Amino acid sequence: MEAIDILMEQWQMEGLDFEQVAKRFSTCDLYVTCEPCIMCAAALSIIGIREVYYGCANDKFGGCGSILPLHEGASLEFSSSSSSKARAFKCTGGILSAEAVALLRSFYEQGNPNGMLFI
Repeated sequence: MEAIDILMEQWQMEGLDFEQVAKRFSTCDLYVTCEPCIMCAAALSIIGIREVYYGCANDKFGGCGSILPLHEGASLEFSSSSSSKARAFKCTGGILSAEAVALLRSFYEQGNPNGMLFI
């Protein structure tokens, strides 16, 4: 979501409204290691991303079919305003799944040096 935040900020500085931003996102594809969680899949649906490609499934919180199929768009309706209507997006998962799991496992074993410390 960090890259999306940067694009949103840039496009807002250009003076684009939500529909213009959504039109730009409708030409973007997202590549991620793990299936987007429910919250992220809902956000991707709202911004109108075109397609998501991911490595491994998210069996606990997956929003692209593992738990909820939010990428299909029909299950989301936030309000009557056009800016919060869900848009379906294509989703392709299982790309180098074993490698994605190994990458995540390695990350969590090493810990996150940028993460918060709780004392």
